[in-house]
Amino acid sequence: MQGSIERPLKVLTPQFGERLRVFNQAARTLQSMGIRLLRIAPAENLLEVSPQDGQRLQHKRLTEGYQRHATAGSTRYTVTFEGVTLEWREPISHNRPADYAGIDLTFH
Repeated sequence: MQGSIERPLKVLTPQFGERLRVFNQAARTLQSMGIRLLRIAPAENLLEVSPQDGQRLQHKRLTEGYQRHATAGSTRYTVTFEGVTLEWREPISHNRPADYAGIDLTFH
């Protein structure tokens, strides 16, 4: 009796391998654009970027599926970039002048 038979170890399924390939390509593309990746979570298909980098990608229209999630102390933004979820957080006190464009903020 043979206790163990040598078999090639498969860590990645074909589906996960393709997802990881797409994830790595998106991360490389962002880095080549000068975007700093603050958190890399391939298992979650998630990359965290700075608020400035996230807004820059939004203004260049390089993302899809913009979502805003307000919480008590900050706002979390999520978008999709080349099949990968990008996320960034801004404190509530964060100044976003573009959000106020066209709005009269005069108080009487």
